[in-house]
Amino acid sequence: MTEPTMTKRSSTAIWLGVFAAFALAGTACFVFQAIHGLQVAHLSNDITWGLYIVGFLLFTGVAAGCLLFASTPFVFSGLEAYRPYARVASFVSVTCGCLCAGLFILVDTGNPLRAFSILTSFQIASPLFWDTVILIAYVVLGCAFTIALVKVSEGKKTEASVRPLAIAVFVAALLVTITSLAFALQVARPIWNNPGLVLSFFIAAVVAGGSLLVVAYAVLDRSGYLPMNAKVACGFSRVVALFLVAELVFSLAEAFSGLYIAVGEEAAVAAWLTSGPGAPFFWIEVACSAIGIALLLQKTQSLHVAGAILAFTSIFLVKYNMLQSQLHNPLIGFAGPVAAPGAPAGAYFPGMIEWCVAAGIVSVGLLAVTLGLSKLKLGK
Repeated sequence: MTEPTMTKRSSTAIWLGVFAAFALAGTACFVFQAIHGLQVAHLSNDITWGLYIVGFLLFTGVAAGCLLFASTPFVFSGLEAYRPYARVASFVSVTCGCLCAGLFILVDTGNPLRAFSILTSFQIASPLFWDTVILIAYVVLGCAFTIALVKVSEGKKTEASVRPLAIAVFVAALLVTITSLAFALQVARPIWNNPGLVLSFFIAAVVAGGSLLVVAYAVLDRSGYLPMNAKVACGFSRVVALFLVAELVFSLAEAFSGLYIAVGEEAAVAAWLTSGPGAPFFWIEVACSAIGIALLLQKTQSLHVAGAILAFTSIFLVKYNMLQSQLHNPLIGFAGPVAAPGAPAGAYFPGMIEWCVAAGIVSVGLLAVTLGLSKLKLGK
């Protein structure tokens, strides 16, 4: 065994150990939450959806975005240079995106057994049911597409033969907009009840999935697992930057249109978000987007990675702000205490248990990705 090979295996083992440790810590915190109930989280009568739902929205977007990047080179001509990287994108969609999204929903129910009610007592008209369907579809199609692409790399299939499956994957990825319907169809929530939210969810999915892939490709390139052409790397980063510009414009337009109206629920929410308790989160989101765009448009891989991390953070805050800005400004008040015992006053901020459980879930996804890449031949 050569020294570089031993070094790579040692580095992989260290990362696997780190991810496993965080996953175990997250599991312990989830058990504590299951025993004591969701009251250990910084949720309240107003903020009923917190970090776990943000995680679900974010990683559903990751799953869809990765599938879009994986299927597009096989659906449209002129993108052949991007095809060798599709199998990693498809694999990451399943092992990180779908796995993490499913686990976030599981922990948000408080009791894992409640998850079975989605299958046993589903309502076909409910957007939440269709969320479940599309996530299961991503797992099935993502696995099938990854296997097909591996066979292409081994010469057992032609690239033309996988195009029908690529089209199916592409269409399914576009249906990530179904997730937005759980919010956009709530008439009593003026900020959510917005047809533009559907487009925002699609744009955010592209940025979330794309930014994660930019980081993954850079790591795999430097390790020699999947060498990447500089022109292709810049192409990936520019696509993420372009969609991040669109998401930034959407966020600013939504906020300042509410301020321009100056009266009504939209104006109250916009003021709360831009100059009230939610302002720090909103302006950090804007700063991350702006700096991330600038870095992603550079030609250096390390700057692309930094820009991608900021882009991913920005999309996290987009979802975070979308939830808390509306939930903190309900049209009708609720009886009982507004904040959970021990929760900070003002804007919602997740508690330690929530952060630990979330870190554990993300670590499970990263553990699955690292194990998969080390065992499967997904590189060149």
